[in-house]
Amino acid sequence: MEQRTLHILEYDKIIAMLATRALSGPGRVLCEALLPTSAVDEAMERQSNTDDAVRILLAKGTPPFSGLTDLRPTAARAVAGAVLGCKELMQIAALLRGAARLQAFVPSEPGENRVYAAMGRLLPVPSLEQAISMAIIGEDELSDRASPALYSIRRRIRDAQAKVKEILDRIVRTHPRILQEQLVTMRGDRYVVPVRAEYRNELSGIVHDVSSSGSTLFVEPIAVVEANNKIRELMSQEAEEIERILAALSAQAAEHADAISVNVSTMAWIDFQIAKARLAFDMKAMPPVLNTEGKIRLRGARHPLIPHEQVVPIDFHIGYAFRTLVITGPNTGGKTVALKTCGLLCLMAAAGLQIPAQEHSEVSLFDEILADIGDEQSIEQNLSTFSSHMSNIVNITRRAARGTLVLVDELGSGTDPSEGAALAISILDHLRTHGCVTVATTHYKELKGYAIETPEVENACCEFDTETLRPTYRLLIGVPGVSNAFVISGKLGLGASIIEAAKQRISEEGMRFEELLQDVEKSHAASLRMRDETLAIRNVAKQEAERVETLRLELEQKRAGYLQTAREEARRELAAYLQEAETLLDQAREALRSQDSEAAEHLAAEARKGLRDTLRTVEGEIGRATLDAYDPAAIPDKIVVGQTYYAASLHIEGKVVNGPDARDCFTLVSGSVKATVPRSSLRLPGRTREKEKRTPRGSAASSAQGRRRSPVAAMSRAMTFQSEIQLLGLTVDEALATLDKYLDEAVLSGAHGVRIVHGKGTGALRSAVSQFLRKDTRVQTFRLGAYGEGDSGVTLAELK
Repeated sequence: MEQRTLHILEYDKIIAMLATRALSGPGRVLCEALLPTSAVDEAMERQSNTDDAVRILLAKGTPPFSGLTDLRPTAARAVAGAVLGCKELMQIAALLRGAARLQAFVPSEPGENRVYAAMGRLLPVPSLEQAISMAIIGEDELSDRASPALYSIRRRIRDAQAKVKEILDRIVRTHPRILQEQLVTMRGDRYVVPVRAEYRNELSGIVHDVSSSGSTLFVEPIAVVEANNKIRELMSQEAEEIERILAALSAQAAEHADAISVNVSTMAWIDFQIAKARLAFDMKAMPPVLNTEGKIRLRGARHPLIPHEQVVPIDFHIGYAFRTLVITGPNTGGKTVALKTCGLLCLMAAAGLQIPAQEHSEVSLFDEILADIGDEQSIEQNLSTFSSHMSNIVNITRRAARGTLVLVDELGSGTDPSEGAALAISILDHLRTHGCVTVATTHYKELKGYAIETPEVENACCEFDTETLRPTYRLLIGVPGVSNAFVISGKLGLGASIIEAAKQRISEEGMRFEELLQDVEKSHAASLRMRDETLAIRNVAKQEAERVETLRLELEQKRAGYLQTAREEARRELAAYLQEAETLLDQAREALRSQDSEAAEHLAAEARKGLRDTLRTVEGEIGRATLDAYDPAAIPDKIVVGQTYYAASLHIEGKVVNGPDARDCFTLVSGSVKATVPRSSLRLPGRTREKEKRTPRGSAASSAQGRRRSPVAAMSRAMTFQSEIQLLGLTVDEALATLDKYLDEAVLSGAHGVRIVHGKGTGALRSAVSQFLRKDTRVQTFRLGAYGEGDSGVTLAELK
C-alpha cells in the first residue's frame, strides 16, 4: 500500500491513536509499524486476535501490564560476557515479575483465545527474579544480604567508621577553641575536622582541603589516619564483592537470555493486541466480515476522526450489483467524507483493526487502494489544480487492475466543464473495463446520465434539506444528485425574475431531468423515513414480545412453585389420613379377635369410608395429575417421538409425533384430538393402565375422582362426549354399570342433560334405570320421553 494513499486517507492518524493506547514502549513500536495487508489469511488472523483481545477486556478488563522494557540488547550484552549494572538487572527482574502477573491473569478455562494462549507461553523464571530482587534494592545499591561476604565487609566498615567518629568526637570536645565548627565531616572518603588556620600547628595531622576563604583547614588527625586507611581498604573490598555479585547475576541472566527475549516479544505483542481492543472500545467499533471479491457493505459507518457526537452514520455498498459509484451533491454535503470513510475503513479492516460501523458490515481486501482526494496544487512544480489532479489520475489509470479500489474526488474538475465531463466519463469507463472498484464524486450532470445508461455503474447523492438550506450528510445510493441552485437562491432572496430568466437559459429536457431527479430524491427520502419508522416499530414489538415471554416464564415458574407446594401439603395430608385408616383397621382386627363381629364390621365400614373420603379430599385439592406425578416409576427418562405415552394432565393416551419445542413441549395425537403437552405431564402408558385396573371405573371412588378432574381434561372430554347412551340388549346389571360410568363421563365433560335409550320391552330395564336415577346424586331431574322423543323407550335426565 503506497504511503501517499495512507496519508490522503489519514491512516497515519488512526495509527497515532492506536499507539497512545499501548501501555509499553515495545507495544507502541508494534502499533506504529502496523500496515494493511492484502493477504486474506493474515487479515483474518489479525481480526481474530483483535476480537480475542476485545473479549478479554469485556470479561476481565485490562491485563496487568508492568515492567515491559525492550531488554533484548541488554540480554545480548549479558551473553557476550558484560557485567550488567544494578538498573539493568532491576529492569530484568521487573520484566519477569510482569510476565508472572500476566500468566496469573489467565483464567482456568481460557478457551481458544490467542491472547490468553500467548500469556500462557510467557517464561517468568522465578529463580532469576528472586535472586535479583534479594540482591539489588536500588538503581545503584545492593542489599547487605546480597552475599555473606558483603554483609561481613559492610559490618566491619560500620565498626571502623564508628571508631573513627568516636576519636574525632573526643578531639572536638577537647579542642573546641581551635575548631571553626564543632563537627566531623568528610573529604575524599576520609573523616576530618574543620580547624581554624591560625591554630594549624596545635593539631597534628594531614590537611586534605582548605576553605575558599583560607580561614578553615580540613585536617585528618594523626590518631585516625590508620583507621581511615582501614576504611578505604574495606571499601575497596566492598566494591570488589559488589562487582563479583553483579557478574554472577549477569551470568545467570545470560543463561536465561532467550526467555528474556521471548518475554519481551510476547508481552509487546499482547500489549499491541490490547491496544487494538482499547481503540475498538473507544471507537465503538465492530469486527468486519472480510472478502476478496470487491464487495463492500457498510452499515451505519462513521468516520473515526470525526467526533462521535457530530458524525452522521452512512450506509454504503458497492461491488454487488455495480462496481462503480458516482456521488453527486452540493459542496460541504458529505461527498468527500463518504469517500474517505469507505477508503479508511477498508485500510483499518486490512490492518486487523475493528471498524466503527454496525455489526455484520462487510469489507473487501484489495491489492491496492489508489486515491486522489483534495487539492494538491504544486507551486514548485508549476502545476495548476487541474494538472495536479490529472497527474495523479494518470498514475491511477496506469496501475488500474482487478483487485484495486480507486477513490477520486471531484473527477475532471478544474477545467472547461464540457471537456472535464467528457474526460471524467472516459476515465471511469477505463477503470470499469479494467475491473476496478471505483468511487468518484463530481458536480457534472453528464456523469449522472452515464451512471444511468451504463451497466455496473450506479448514482448516489448526499441529501440536502431545501427547507433549512443545510446538508443532512446522509448518503442515498441509487438516487442521482440534483442541483438545488435555483431553490437555494430563491430562499436566500434572489429575485424571482432573475431565477426565471436563468431557467430559460436551460434546455427544456434539462429542466425536466432535474425535476424528475428532485421527485426521485424526495420519494427515496420518504421511503427511507418509512423504513426507519417500520424498523423502530418492529424493534418495539420485538422488545414487547420479549417482555411478555419473560412474564410468561415467570408466571410458569410461580405456578410450578405453587403446584409443588400444594403437592407437598397434599402428600402430608394423605399420610395423615392413611395413618388414621390404619388405626381404624387395627381396631377392627382387635374387635375380630375379641369375637365382636358387629363392632368389627362397623369399624371396617368406617375405615373404607375414611379411605374414600381421603381420596376425594386429596384429588379435589391437587387433581389426578398430582397423584400421577407422585409415582416416580411412571415418569419416563426420555421422550421418544413415535412412542405412546399417557398425558396425566389431559387423561388421554396417544402417540408423540413432534417435539420438544422451545418450551420443552411435545405434540400428542389421540384419535382426533391433537394437543401440546409439557414434558412433565407425560407418563409411561403401562404404569398408568395398572393404576387404572386397581381403581374400578364404576366405583364411588372413581366417580368422586371423575368429578374433580382438571379443566383441561374436561375440555378434552367435552369435545368427544356423546349426549346419548344405548342400553338395548344389556342385562339390568350390565346396563346400570354402563350407565354409572356414562354419567361420570357426562359430569366430566360438563354436559347438562343426557338421553338414555333403554327400549320399551317388558319395562324391567326402564324401571331399573328410573330407580337408579332417582337415587343418584348427580341427577337433578329425569323423565320419560314425550311423543317424538322416543316415548317410554327413552329417559331424559338433567344433571346437576
